[in-house]
Amino acid sequence: MKVKSGFISVTAIKTLVLGIAAFLFLGCALKPAAKDIVLPVSENRQASPQNTNPISVPGEDSDLHFIQPTDFFYMDEPFGNTEWESVYLGKMTTPPSLDTGNQAQFLCVSSGISEWANWWAGTSIAKHSDLIIGTEIIFFDADEDSDVYRAPVSNREARSGDWIISRITDTSELLHGFVMVGGGYVVRDKNIRIIIK
Repeated sequence: MKVKSGFISVTAIKTLVLGIAAFLFLGCALKPAAKDIVLPVSENRQASPQNTNPISVPGEDSDLHFIQPTDFFYMDEPFGNTEWESVYLGKMTTPPSLDTGNQAQFLCVSSGISEWANWWAGTSIAKHSDLIIGTEIIFFDADEDSDVYRAPVSNREARSGDWIISRITDTSELLHGFVMVGGGYVVRDKNIRIIIK
């Protein structure tokens, strides 16, 4: 049977419809598979901190932990024979003297409360050569998904968050960027401050 010119044969229409159906079927079938593609991740990739503070850059008058030269860490009494203790970040408002019983007064930067203290210290960011078993260190109290204490990511976080004093108990993972401190806590090397007396 002959088909008039200008008309499409039934076989051509069936082929066209089957082609479109196959295209749509394959397109729908491949979309979920594309979502399941897993890209390789470098073994050296670090877990990103899970916090709500935006990452910021330290100002000219502060170091990478957002600590300023006039900042001190202080506590009521010197660090004792414990695993760790909280220390406070503050500005010295009254220096020690005979009149104050060798205590100094500090304005706590997180609370705005004025407090007297028997122990205080200036600090600096630690170098690997500073990280020796038994060394007293100060670190920021924020941990990553992997339960590793990380450095502050903003001025606001550093100045409103908590800080801890402890002693290094294990340096076997220092090559990988970690030390262990009292209580079995793991601290990232970039989060450690050394006490300057």
